[in-house]
Amino acid sequence: MNRIYQTICQYHMISPGDRVIAGVSGGADSVCLLRALAGYREQVPFTLFVVHVEHGIRGAESLADAAFVKGLCEALAVPFYMEAVDVTAYAREHRMTVEEAGRSVRYDCFEKLRKELGAEKIAVAHNQNDQAETVLWNLVRGSGLKGLGGIRPVRDRIIRPLLFLGRPEIEKILKDLGQPWRTDRTNLENDYTRNRLRREILPQLEKNLNHQALQHIAQAAIRLQEAQQYIEKQAEKSARGSIEIRKDGSVRLLLDAYECQEELLQKELLKRALEEVSGGNGTKDIGSVHLQQLAELAEKDCGRETQLPGGIRAVREKGCIHFWKCAAPRQKGKEKNTGDEICSVEPGMDAVLEGRRIKTAVLENSPRFLSEIQQENKCTKWISYDTIYSNVCLRTRRSGDYLIVNAQGGRKKLKDYLIDQKIPKEEREKLWLLADGSHILWVVGWRISEAAKVKQDTRKVLKIQIEEEDHERED
Repeated sequence: MNRIYQTICQYHMISPGDRVIAGVSGGADSVCLLRALAGYREQVPFTLFVVHVEHGIRGAESLADAAFVKGLCEALAVPFYMEAVDVTAYAREHRMTVEEAGRSVRYDCFEKLRKELGAEKIAVAHNQNDQAETVLWNLVRGSGLKGLGGIRPVRDRIIRPLLFLGRPEIEKILKDLGQPWRTDRTNLENDYTRNRLRREILPQLEKNLNHQALQHIAQAAIRLQEAQQYIEKQAEKSARGSIEIRKDGSVRLLLDAYECQEELLQKELLKRALEEVSGGNGTKDIGSVHLQQLAELAEKDCGRETQLPGGIRAVREKGCIHFWKCAAPRQKGKEKNTGDEICSVEPGMDAVLEGRRIKTAVLENSPRFLSEIQQENKCTKWISYDTIYSNVCLRTRRSGDYLIVNAQGGRKKLKDYLIDQKIPKEEREKLWLLADGSHILWVVGWRISEAAKVKQDTRKVLKIQIEEEDHERED
């Protein structure tokens, strides 16, 4: 346990008098976390609570996990709370994978209980194996420096006392204590991408390359975190002389000061300007393509401008880039006239926008496409490139949008289609659309236009993938 306690001390995770909620599933990691925190109360006086989230996936096994955790809490004199959530239904409602939905639900439950109990910290059981897994996952998904730093020991109210322990060490601690744990059979399956990394890729690295591979990856993650923190501190210093916040809420990035910085710091300054103009959320939906647009804007003549997600407008003025938050509220009862353009769609794209990765390719049609299309999912579509007549873009809806719904060319208003599908009104405005003018080629996550379908005589095919991109988030 000493290594766990050292981590808690090193990162100032728990202070005397704190109220701490521990998420405990019943698996080895979370049971070790519970035993460690329960023991740590003898060194530092604090109040410990446990929350167990029952996902409604594994039936009797899941209920047995909850009973096990409850019994352990009673033995350790730790208050126990349980939240039951139908994760499968949640995933379906929010169009997520079950894996993503489970994570979202857990953290929602943790935060809800934290507020109810007035707790300062939420302890979770990520370990060194999770760290290596996250870094590799982010690497193959094309993450930037922040994502390659993986999981942080402390992030806001989240603390991770086990982050520097490998799974073998955790199991040894429990065996030495004579402490059993529960095994989630879904972690033994390879249906989830993260499970494949955990059960196939990482063991191969340890076996065939270096038996300390996981430890080295985890160490590299910490060094990358330190590098990112250093860059952020330098950017903060640079921002004092290069970013002006005006009384009207707009922000000016002074180009003389901006251009004196290295390219890496320039990107951070652009992010900070966006954060300021959007009230702290400037980078949430900003991808590398947007930062590149802003960097190019700095080189252009005065008067040029670009539109960014979140209703942000950036204008090149004399000596600066001027940022405004200009999204106007809709008038009640009126149809939205112009949807926000997310990006134009070009062949060979590979970009992250508004939390989603967009990949495109234009390919010559072949018989294999017709078989592939039979297996297509909500994230990937094949569009007849022959039927596209103008610049294709991703955007939200506009008045006049329509779908072609049959082989005869029959049209249906997009509004009517969305109503027929019983999509809530508040969700309709957020839907992404692949649009060719007013012709909607694809309601992302739903159907494509009949006219956009690939046929035997189609010459060229636009393959487009749009997937949730969560690699910048920690587990």
